Amino acid sequence: MKIALLGGTGHLGIGLAVRFAILGHDVIVGSRKLEKAKMKAEEYNDILESLGEKARVRGLANEDAAREADVSVFTIPWEHAFSTAEFLKVALKDKIVVSPLVPMEKRGKTFYYTKLPEGSAAEKLASILDSKVVSAYQTIPAEKFARFDESFEWDVAVCGDDEEAKKIVIDLTNQIDGLRAFDAGPLAVSSMVESITPLLINIMVRNKMKDLGVKFVYKLRKG
Repeated sequence: MKIALLGGTGHLGIGLAVRFAILGHDVIVGSRKLEKAKMKAEEYNDILESLGEKARVRGLANEDAAREADVSVFTIPWEHAFSTAEFLKVALKDKIVVSPLVPMEKRGKTFYYTKLPEGSAAEKLASILDSKVVSAYQTIPAEKFARFDESFEWDVAVCGDDEEAKKIVIDLTNQIDGLRAFDAGPLAVSSMVESITPLLINIMVRNKMKDLGVKFVYKLRKG
C-alpha cells in the first residue's frame, strides 16, 4: 500500500515511515518543499540501512505525495494542519486521511485540550476535506516510537465514520509490532481520544515519567 506521511519530519513521522517501509509498504515522506522531503527521506533511508533493511522511502512535495498515496497521515503540527488540508483538498479527494492531531495549549505548567467548534481536530479536518478521515495515533509516545532499539506495547484507539477506511487503518496499525488497534467508534468521539494526550503529558511531567502510552486491560466476556 502507498502511505504518505505529510509533513512527516517529526518523531511520529519517523516512526511510521521506517516501520511501514520495513513492512513492505511504499512510503512517501511529504513536505511543503521538495528539497526538504528528499533530505528527510535520505535520513530515514540511512536509518533503514543501519537496521539492515533493504526497504527505502521516497520524498515528494506534499501535494504529489497526497496524490500518489492510498493513505495519508497528517504528521503536521495541528496549528498548520488545516491550512495544509485546504491546499491539499483536491489531491486528497476520496482518499483515506489519518488524523493524529491534538489541539492543546500550555498554561503555566499544565497542558489543556483545546476543544474546537467542530468537536475535534479530526472532525475539523473532515469538514475541510472530501476524504475518508480516520482518527488515530494521538497517544503514541512519539520520541520512543522514533527509537528502533526499544520494544513497546501500546494500544491505539481508532475512530471514523467510513467503516472500510477505519478497518484499513486498524489493519495497518496491527501490522506494527508492539501496537494494537481498537475500533473506538465514529469520528464524533475523536475528542475523547485527542484529550488523552495532554492528560498523559501532565502525568509524565508531574510524576517525572517518560514515554507514557495507553494500554487497555480487559477480560473477554463469556457467551
